[in-house]
Amino acid sequence: MLKLKFSNVLVYIFVKYLIIFFLFMVKDNNFKLLELNNIKNGQDLFYYLWIILFFPIIDIILFSIPLYYSLKIKNMIYFILSSLTIFGVEYLMNVYFTSQKILDIDVLLKVVIGVILFFIFFYKNKCKLNS
Repeated sequence: MLKLKFSNVLVYIFVKYLIIFFLFMVKDNNFKLLELNNIKNGQDLFYYLWIILFFPIIDIILFSIPLYYSLKIKNMIYFILSSLTIFGVEYLMNVYFTSQKILDIDVLLKVVIGVILFFIFFYKNKCKLNS
């Protein structure tokens, strides 16, 4: 369990995307993102970083502060409502930018992984706040 600090929310987002990238590579049997020897110039490096970092950076910009402050909410009902809202907006944002389908299994998997990790990383801290 991580302590309730803003930097730990950033660690949570980073770990979430590491797991998501790994699961999608295994699911699609596509490990091209791990082939760093294909980077030959600045354009290749920019493209590689763009592919890898775009969604994690957007996630950090849009959701790190709301997640951090939702963890500080002492009322459990408000905490659950704010967390559901944050994860719902994240789902809709990912659907809008990646698939345009209302029900996308890959995006749903991203959110489920995020919720599970959120629970694993911060459950103990949330219980302390409410006792």
